[in-house]
Amino acid sequence: MPFIRSLVYNIKEAKYNPITIIHGMLYGATATYLKILDKLLRLNFQGFRNHVEETYHAKVVRLDDATKFITINRDIELVNLDQVLPYKHAKDIILKNPQNIVVYECACRAQKSDPCKPTDVCLVVGEPFVDLIRMFQPFRSRRVEADEALKILKEEDERGHVHTAWFKTAMLNQFYAICNCCKCCCLGMKAVFEYKMRTLLPSGYRAVIGKNCVGCGECAKHCQFDAIEIVSIRDNGKKKKKANVIPEKCYGCGVCESKCKKENISLILDPEKGVPLNIEVLAQSK
Repeated sequence: MPFIRSLVYNIKEAKYNPITIIHGMLYGATATYLKILDKLLRLNFQGFRNHVEETYHAKVVRLDDATKFITINRDIELVNLDQVLPYKHAKDIILKNPQNIVVYECACRAQKSDPCKPTDVCLVVGEPFVDLIRMFQPFRSRRVEADEALKILKEEDERGHVHTAWFKTAMLNQFYAICNCCKCCCLGMKAVFEYKMRTLLPSGYRAVIGKNCVGCGECAKHCQFDAIEIVSIRDNGKKKKKANVIPEKCYGCGVCESKCKKENISLILDPEKGVPLNIEVLAQSK
């Protein structure tokens, strides 16, 4: 079993603090870990849900912002990002050696019998997290260069999947991974839709439909948040279809923008959706 092999590997190599090691070993049992977590969330114990929200959460990021985590060529230290992530815990971005990247099998996809493919689409960035993942999941992860990491992001964007930046208390209270999420597999998105939890925050942007929309429906078909509907309108006395954004549902991921063949959808800043997680802009403002 991969978990037993990982456990043996950890016993030989582990040099981190005991709490992180224990968590890492549990997380090494990728599918089992999330299946248990899902069952616990179903119990509807509010105290546990609050704990999960505060210690394990994410923010949606556009493709352009996601790529900045991969391409930034210097160490970054951003702490207490209250304006970006209004949580008590896990809100720092401390990137040491951001060119040190590992791709590993998505834990959410691994726990499904018919997951979206491919499954190795989660990117861990910087130290010590890359070494930690390699230690605890040596058979489900591999090191990649920045070019391959960017390729993974772009291919997932083409599949209509949402880029998310994850923060976790067990990972030193800070950012550690860029994931590529879909509502059919992602437990974080499931927590939002089914359990009404605040595990996932909007990007800070909102989609806007341009006047030349022909109502083809591609944007609505690919929206992971069901935030776009196709409606009938009258234009100069003629009835036609047009896409309509439901503002309260839009997370500003940009999937609809990339799927619009007419290039008729754009993202605008929306203060009601929070502050974008753009590490270069945030670094300049410090």
